This record gives sequence, structure tokens and C-alpha cells, in this order.
Amino acid sequence: MKGMKEPLILLFTRDGDFAQSVRDALFGTGATVLVARDVRDGLQIVWQRGRELDFALMDFDDGCRGRTLLSAVHNCYERLPIVVTTSEKSEHASFLAYANGARTCLKKPLSVEVLAKAIADVTDSAASSTSRGLTKAEYYESNYRNEFSPSVC
Repeated sequence: MKGMKEPLILLFTRDGDFAQSVRDALFGTGATVLVARDVRDGLQIVWQRGRELDFALMDFDDGCRGRTLLSAVHNCYERLPIVVTTSEKSEHASFLAYANGARTCLKKPLSVEVLAKAIADVTDSAASSTSRGLTKAEYYESNYRNEFSPSVC
């Protein structure tokens, strides 16, 4: 990463343990994490620093608030890579995340290593002209295989 600027990340979560996992996953990257605990804070960060952000990480365990912020951020900064995390109980959340602009959706609980790899994949993908990661369908298939039958509303 010689010559590259240190990443600036928007983290939307109210979960202190998850925020620490994100910091652990980013250890050694020099990243600055701007934490938003509510939609208002998230929108304020995006308004003030949106053009500087390298990616956003949003925890959907807070109900519709996360989806509201995801949609707003994606509408303002369509090219900003967004990683969404959901709990095991919210299978439908990944469909909503992708529909609202998420580049990757991860199911919690997840290890620091998995989180670090997802962040690296998303930032590498954003830095290159072509995505080297899995397509949304491939990612979904590899993470949710045979656990449930998706239904379309």
C-alpha cells in the first residue's frame, strides 16, 4: 500500500463488540473509522466526508434504520463500496441489502478474518476496473447454501 492514502471508513452500528471486531479486522491498515450510531450521525458523516470515504460497513441488526441509511448513502455515492452485515435470523435482509446498493452482505456471527477478507475484497474490487470477487448470486449461494429456500415477495 505504498503511496496510497489511508482508508476512511463509515461504520454504522450500535454494537460495541462489532465495532471492535471491525477495528481488529482493519488493524495495520492505517484506516480511520468514523462510527455512526444512528442514521442522523451517518448522514452527517456522509454529508461532510462522503467524497473522502473509501467504503462503508453497515450493521443491519438495527432494523429499518440501517436500510434507510444504506439507501441514502447509495443514492448519493453510487460508486461507494458498501458491506452489510446481518444476523442469522434475517435471511431476507441480504436481498434488501443488495437491492439498496450493498456490494457484499455477510451473515453474523463472523470472524475477524472473514471480515478482514471481505473488506479487502471490496476495497480491491473498487480500486480495480473489474470486480475480482464473487457475483452477488455466487456470494449468496456460497454463504446460504441449502439453509432456506428464498422466496420472492
